[in-house]
Amino acid sequence: MTKSIIAGAFAAISLSMGADAGFTGFTVETSTNAQGNTVFKIFANFDNVGLGAGQNWVFLNAYNFSTVAGSMNAFHSGSGDLTWVPQGTSTASHVGNDSWVSATGTHVGSGVALDPGFVEFDSYGEPIPGVAEQIPNGAGWYDASPATANNVTANSIQLMQIVRAGGPGQVYTGSFAITYKVSGTTAALTGNGSFSIGVPAPGAVALMGLAGLTGRRRR
Repeated sequence: MTKSIIAGAFAAISLSMGADAGFTGFTVETSTNAQGNTVFKIFANFDNVGLGAGQNWVFLNAYNFSTVAGSMNAFHSGSGDLTWVPQGTSTASHVGNDSWVSATGTHVGSGVALDPGFVEFDSYGEPIPGVAEQIPNGAGWYDASPATANNVTANSIQLMQIVRAGGPGQVYTGSFAITYKVSGTTAALTGNGSFSIGVPAPGAVALMGLAGLTGRRRR
């Protein structure tokens, strides 16, 4: 499986960010899995500002998810996996071919729970159309087992995996906020940012190139 960070006109990185100390924004890692589908892993990134000796950042929850532009078009690995809860992915072989959210940076033992704004099924237990493909505006998720700290390691933690069937598809931009803290403390800190996945349509790329040429001529 080949992994790459999309760059240039195809950049899939944080677009904007606002935060307390520590949080520096979202980034996206993209790859193609064994099934030929495109996998986007969304990470929250941190620096060491505000940490004392022996301390680390601890992720608490994500909230206020919002679609900024485009359609997510998320793929789920099977009829029994039409949920963003990682534990809903039925087998280990589906983990890399399913869309899910995380509170620990991994699928395994994530202990994640969806907040009340993240309603996936109706009163009959049937999937609500569209929710599996796109996270609802205002939705969020959190740690279902707070007794175990969700420590940020190597300055980043994976919070989402979005799979698209086949190629990367067109650009989608989403945003959400997070709450986190310094280990050994109780004060909650907040951050928010946006991310993009996919590839601009050919016309959009052409316009970007034209804008660059125009800028050079004006200089």
